[in-house]
Amino acid sequence: MTNVPHQDTNQFLKQRFMQEVRVLDEKTGYLTAPAFNLRIDPQILSAAAQEIAGHFADEKISVIHGIPHSGVYLATAVSLALHKELRLHTSRKDQVVPASWKEVFRKEVRSFTTNNQGSDIFSGINLSFVSKGDRVLLVDDVCAYGETGAALINGLLEKGVVVAGFAVLFDKVFQGGLERISELGVKTFSCVRVKKILKTGGVSLV
Repeated sequence: MTNVPHQDTNQFLKQRFMQEVRVLDEKTGYLTAPAFNLRIDPQILSAAAQEIAGHFADEKISVIHGIPHSGVYLATAVSLALHKELRLHTSRKDQVVPASWKEVFRKEVRSFTTNNQGSDIFSGINLSFVSKGDRVLLVDDVCAYGETGAALINGLLEKGVVVAGFAVLFDKVFQGGLERISELGVKTFSCVRVKKILKTGGVSLV
């Protein structure tokens, strides 16, 4: 995996985010940062993985689940950065689950992106090999209102899974998603925190 050369990882991520971020809809707070979750730059994944791995190094994580689709790529990078004995479990959104998958956990969720585009359609997220007693780190690309994360966490807790953490590439503080998830008793982390959208069309970071 490509490492970030001679730069503090957090500063690198903030600088790249500010270069990439575009406000698509100021009213709804709809942002995009393509190199983070669309046309993904491996250096960004590497830097983010180092940040996340450092934050959850002492949580005795046994399983990492990436929330599809973009969270899957980040989950892979984080699993490599943790350098521990753990398992990276596959996940899919609205697809036929392979016959080889066991102990499948499925949750219907409504995403910010889908709602922002004027749709009330729910997406089905499938996580493979979910077992009682697992210490899980959930990973996603972005957190807005936290609906997806909260729905998955509540469902996993009902199955006896320990949700040791929830991490994202970036979150929108003004929409309160990470705080909502923290209220569930889950440790959270965001590599880049967007404080607000500016009247100039840009953003400011925490």
